[in-house]
Parts: sequence; structure tokens; C-alpha cells
Amino acid sequence: MITGHYLQQTNILPKNHSVEMIYQKMQAVFQQHERLIVLLDQTLAPDIFDDLKNKLRVDQIIYIPLAKGNGYKDTNLFFIEIIDNKILNDIGFELAEHLLKHCDVANDRYLVHGFGCSSYDNDELNRKFKTSLVLQDIESKILFRWYDPRVMIYLDQIFNESQMNSLLGNFTQWHFFHPTGYYRWENIEQNKLQRKAINKINAQQSLQLDLIEISNMVFRKAHELEQIDSHNLIPQNILKNLYQAHEQYHIKKYIDLVSYGLYAELLGQGFIQHPHVVNVLEQYWNTEPENYNFTEAMNFVTEDAWALIKTEIIE
Repeated sequence: MITGHYLQQTNILPKNHSVEMIYQKMQAVFQQHERLIVLLDQTLAPDIFDDLKNKLRVDQIIYIPLAKGNGYKDTNLFFIEIIDNKILNDIGFELAEHLLKHCDVANDRYLVHGFGCSSYDNDELNRKFKTSLVLQDIESKILFRWYDPRVMIYLDQIFNESQMNSLLGNFTQWHFFHPTGYYRWENIEQNKLQRKAINKINAQQSLQLDLIEISNMVFRKAHELEQIDSHNLIPQNILKNLYQAHEQYHIKKYIDLVSYGLYAELLGQGFIQHPHVVNVLEQYWNTEPENYNFTEAMNFVTEDAWALIKTEIIE
């Protein structure tokens, strides 16, 4: 797996999370460029931004159709362009309130994906951004929601620097929030800037993208377990563990991959190689796969054995 990191991450303590802090970061972009681009998605809350859109001119709303045949406004995904400080003062705090919710692990409504600036005018940004939303997967074309923070935090493990820059190169800078921190990308004379959009992925990348949803599920569920220190959770490491589970240990089912990811956080990354776990899996999962899946077999590893397994893995 690719392990380079091209997104700049800043861990922000929960006590420092605030609407004011996020608004100040938006203000800083606006003051630097006299323009602010914000990506909104009202799929899960139709019409929630109607009042906000009414405060903008029609040409300052950049609709991004996600399906063939969709016409003007037939989409829930759109950019807004803010070029007036009065407008920013009027709607900025509302946008920041939505972004603040991203810092909550339990939140599943990402209505404002991020913000930044672009050197392209609105029509050109619309055209170029749309080309990044469709990928040729192994067997068919897929909608690539790379702009969602819950996806974007993993992408620099999956794509190389040129490919990452091709996704973000439509912007001069881009900012977003996630429970793991504040992320930003800036185009500063990128030597490997690839203007051509990614249009095809290989089998490894396809699998990694498929595993992102499961990785996010593990990340959320791990926060619910008191035996796991949530401060040590790193979603990118969860994705690596799941990839290893799928490829090395041939764990394929959704529920089993979620279980594997949680056990890797609970007991340690090498838990599946511990002799006690090996014996249990050999007795149930490997011998009677028709009666026991991986998750059911791991239920025979009692909580009393967890401490010993963790200790011996650490040693």
C-alpha cells in the first residue's frame, strides 16, 4: 500500500473545536484571495440551504450534476462562491456550524464538505470538477465521492502524489474537517501536478476504495468500546489492517472485516497470529466454515484471554 501523505493534518483538541475557529480559517482564505469556494451537499437534508442560496446571485452557485440527463439545479451537490465580505459575514457562521459537526465521530451528515479557493472561474471549475467524479473501476464506471472528508483522509494512501494533485489541482488550496483533525492542501508550484483527471484504477486501488466504508464503520464502533483508547485510533491504520485481512487472511465478508478491524484495535495488529487465536480459528472457522464465520469463531476467544493476548503481542 502507498503510505505517503500529501495532505497536511493538524490535530485539534476537542476543547479548541469551535464555530469561531472554523470561521476564522474561512476568513483567512477569503482575505488571501478575495474569494471563497465552499462545497455543499444537501442529499441528506433537501432544501436545507435554500435560504443561504437566496443570499447569493445565481451565477455564484455552481451546481454539479451527478447523473446523466440531470439539468440545471437537478443535483444536491454544488459549490457556492463568496466574493463579498458582507455575504461571508452573513452566512459564514452557518457554514462553520455544519463543518464543526464533522468533528463529532457520531455525526453522519456531512452537509458542507470543505472550502478553499480556485484560480478557475465558476464555469471552468464546474467542468473540471465533474471530470473527477467518474472512475473506471475493474468492471464498470463508478461515482467517485473523493471530496467527502470521510473518503479523502485515506486517499494519499491509495493514490500517488501526481494522482492526488490531479484531484485537488482544481483548487489553489482546500480545507476540511474530520474527527481526527483539520486537513489542508495547498498548490505551491507542485512539480508533480497532473492536470489530467484520474479515469481508471487498478485492482488494488479498487479494493482499498471498497474498504473505506468498512474502515469508517470500525472507526465509529471502536469509539463505543471502553476497552479501546479512542485517542490512539488512526483510520488510515484501520484501512491497512483491513487490506491485510482481505488479502493475507482471506477475510471477505463485511461483518467479518468489521470484526477483524475491531479486534486489531482491541488486541493489537498481530492478534490473528497469536497461538491461542490460531487454535480457536483452526478449531472452528477453518474446520467448519459452513457453521462458523470468522466473527462467530472469534467469540470463542473469551475476554479473560484478551489481556494475555495483548501483553504477549506487545512483548
